[in-house]
Order: sequence, then structure tokens, then C-alpha cells
Amino acid sequence: MMVSRRLRSVALVAVLMLLAVSCSNKNNNSASGGSNCTWTIGTMGALSGPAAALGQVIEQGVAYAVDSANKKGGVPCKLSLLKEDSQGDPTQAPGLARKLAQTSDLVAVVGPYFSGESNASGPLFNQAGIPFITPSATDPAIAQHGWNTFFRAVANDADQGPVAAQYIGSVLKPSSVAVIDDNSDYGKTLAGIVASGLNSSGTTVQGPYHIDPKSNDYSAVVAQVKNANPQAVYFGGYYPQAGPLDFQLKQGGVSATFVSDDGTKDPAFGPLAKTAAAGAIVTCPCADPTKLPAAQAFVTGVKAQYGRVGTFEADAFDATNLVINALKKQSGSASVTDVRSGIVSTLHGLHAAPGITKTYTFKSDGNLVVDPARDIWIYKWSTPAKDFKSVGPSGKVISGG
Repeated sequence: MMVSRRLRSVALVAVLMLLAVSCSNKNNNSASGGSNCTWTIGTMGALSGPAAALGQVIEQGVAYAVDSANKKGGVPCKLSLLKEDSQGDPTQAPGLARKLAQTSDLVAVVGPYFSGESNASGPLFNQAGIPFITPSATDPAIAQHGWNTFFRAVANDADQGPVAAQYIGSVLKPSSVAVIDDNSDYGKTLAGIVASGLNSSGTTVQGPYHIDPKSNDYSAVVAQVKNANPQAVYFGGYYPQAGPLDFQLKQGGVSATFVSDDGTKDPAFGPLAKTAAAGAIVTCPCADPTKLPAAQAFVTGVKAQYGRVGTFEADAFDATNLVINALKKQSGSASVTDVRSGIVSTLHGLHAAPGITKTYTFKSDGNLVVDPARDIWIYKWSTPAKDFKSVGPSGKVISGG
């Protein structure tokens, strides 16, 4: 009996020691690979399909932030990235959002990347209490649904549109502008804002004209624009349509300066527009990270890993780090529901939080507090570089400073 009691005592002590170690590991996990808990960050956008060139670089910014955080440590649980490919299609977004929401350790989503899919998937994320922060979707309507878990890491089109109108009116100074869109949530809304701004400044607006994004033949719109004889053309939409449209306009005898938006800002525009690409202008609520001192380590690392820095890639890196920094304040033993709630609370409470592209303060509707003169940039197509090159922040470009 004495031996039996001693054995039981030793066994009990051993079990208690194992439990203590287990609890210690669970509550003091590092992100260096030794943690026994995992938090998943989701991301969703066009990783394939017609607009994949835009989506893939955004995903790279998210992945680079997650990988960097796992290497540095300091997060209670190891981070995992779950990618969903929507092809930028709003009809696919709800199903993918449900899949993400059903992931048991999902704590946040960086995305969706495009406006249509954000409007379509937002109700599901918000209902599930999942914080989602888009690094690139700019439709103002996304913030008008009353979603408490929504955040936008860039300026929206209510900021971008007036800047585009101001640039066209003040720098290009055309007597008339033809406004065209691709009939998407993003393109149609932005084109409408630009047209309104031009009208207010006294510039004659022709249109709006609408193209079918699923068609390759824009001859009907080209004929209408040629008949209107504008000195500038503004297109709201994405590069897969912007490039061929610019080319067909020039081939059809329309010599007007082609101006578009961040959806057009990709090197793939050039091969699609061919010789018509020269002189094309785009606005973007994305600073050029190569011109920002705080972003130089990011630029060096991303170029080494992926070859180049793409549109909204640095903004995606920032957005992901906002989530990661919020996770550092959470407990590794907390429920996923509590972690999600903690992230939402932290993001709503940010004030001038530093990123590599800008500082971050969110309004109650999830929109970013912005200075359009600083946060909206102008880019011009460079044939030698085979890409859009930054001219500078809109405030300096428009003022000539």
C-alpha cells in the first residue's frame, strides 16, 4: 500500500507538471513556430481570371506581412494565411465568404480586393463578427451598410473622383470630356463622381457611355465618342477593358488624352493598349512606396521575393499589419469570437497609427481619415519602363509644386 500510494503521488505530480507546462505554452505562445495554437487570417480577391494581375500583387502584400510576423514573433499564436480566389466576381464572393467564416480559427480577413465582391460578401462577415479590412476596394457604398466589422485602408472614390476631375480640369484643361464606364459597382460609381466634378467646374461632359466588360468590341462607344469630339476621355473600370478601349479609341480617330483610375494601374495595361498607352494618366489612392522613406525595407524585400512592387501591395501589407498588431494584444487562450471582437475594438480605436504608406485613423463607418492632396497620387504611362510611373501626390501635381 505504501508503495502504491507513493507511485500514485509521483504520477499525480507528473500529471500536474505536464498540465502546467501545457497551460504555460498555451498562454505564452510565440509566433516563431513553437506555438501550439494557430490564428488564420483570410484573404479574398482575383487571384486568377481577367483581373488577376491586380489581385495577385495585393495577395503578395498580405502574405509578405504574415510571413514577416511569423519570423519576428511577438504574436501569441502562429499565423496562417487562407487564400480564396474570387476572380473578382461578385457572384462568387458570398460562397467564398461563407467558407472563410466557417474556418474555426479565422480571426480576420484582409480583403476583399474589389468593390463588387466587398458589397456582396460584407453582410456575411459582419454577421459573423469577422473584422475585414480591404486594402483596395474604393466604392463609397461599402461603408454605407452600417457594418461594424468593416474597415477600408485606402481613400475611397468620394475622395478619388473629385481629384481626377480637378486634375483633368486644371492640368489638361479640356473644353469637353467623354466619360465612359464598365457598368461595374466600382467603375460606374467612380465615373459618375468624376462627371459630377467636371460639370461643377464648368467642363462639358459627354456621356456617360457604357461598355460591356464581357465584350472585346467597343466600336459602338468609339463611334459615339468620336462624334462628341472630346479633348479628354475618362474611363471608370479595370485594365482588361481599359487597354483595349484606349487602343480602339485611338484606332477610331479619337486623339483625346486617356485618363482612368487605380483599376487601370497595372503593367498589363500597356500590352493591351499597345501604342495608344503613351500618355495615359491614372489616379490612385495608393502612394508610390518607392518614394516613401518608411517603405524602403518593404520595397527591397518584396522586390527580392516577387520581382516588383505592384498596385496596392504596400497598402495590403499595412492593412495586414494593422490586424497583426491588434492580435498582439489578444490572448492565445481566448476564444476566436473574443479575438475577433478585440481586433474590431482595436481598429476602431486607432489614432494616427503609423504604416509604411500613411497613418491610420478610422471613422465610425470604417472609412479611413484621408487627405486627398496627399493620399491620391497621379501616375503616367512610361513606354520605356513599360509601367505607370508616379508623377507625385495629387496636391503637388495639380498645384505645380
